[in-house]
Amino acid sequence: MEQYVECTHDGRTLRGMMHVPSHIGKVPMVILLHGFQDDRNEINFVHTELSRRLCDAGIASVRFDLYGSGESDGCFSDITVSGEIADAEAILAYVRSLDLVDPDRIAFHGTSLGGCVAAMTAGRHHQEIRALSTWCAATDLITNLQEHQTLCGLDVSDIETKGYADVEGLRFSVDFYHDALQLDPYGDAAKFDKHVNLVHGDQDATASCENSKKLKEIYGTRANLLIVKGAGHRFLSMPFREARERSALEFLKSELC
Repeated sequence: MEQYVECTHDGRTLRGMMHVPSHIGKVPMVILLHGFQDDRNEINFVHTELSRRLCDAGIASVRFDLYGSGESDGCFSDITVSGEIADAEAILAYVRSLDLVDPDRIAFHGTSLGGCVAAMTAGRHHQEIRALSTWCAATDLITNLQEHQTLCGLDVSDIETKGYADVEGLRFSVDFYHDALQLDPYGDAAKFDKHVNLVHGDQDATASCENSKKLKEIYGTRANLLIVKGAGHRFLSMPFREARERSALEFLKSELC
């Protein structure tokens, strides 16, 4: 079953889809977080596909447009990474309130910046999360702002003077920049103490595969790392797409079922 759902916090409404398998009793749940400048379907609808494949395997999922993205409330120019973490926390509280969900079998999955947000939120709420899955986690979106004052490869060193940055036609506020300077993505991620599955393409020019390699170092033997040779950030071939779909699906089935 696929159904439209809403989650409200701080007066903001997030809009999304829930996929629930036909099953008697409580079911495991995966929270899917989309990436930077994307929505709940993700690039080439890969989150829609993953949700349906999880449902076929007996695993429920929710995928919301985060604040300022897709059909949810807000303007994209108002987003911050901390705001997306707060959205993820609100979604976690929402699914834990559902009678159909087994609260001991909840996982996060995220793509790109969503992978970074998933890792940080899972670390902050490690007692409530059973497993973590990421595709091309973009932790360097934060660290590049901190170390190089770049965003999506663009120099934004004048953002404080101008009060905003024009990145691919979207307005980013100085609040986004100031928020990123205060964050410790690897420090938060390191608090997660259960199993992790990491997938990255070795030709990713948007979010370096060194991000996932560093996460692997942090998680140690608790993490699987799949580096897909030839794949870029969007995994633009059917074999690339299937490799990351299958990797996440098999991992989540092994951890939640």
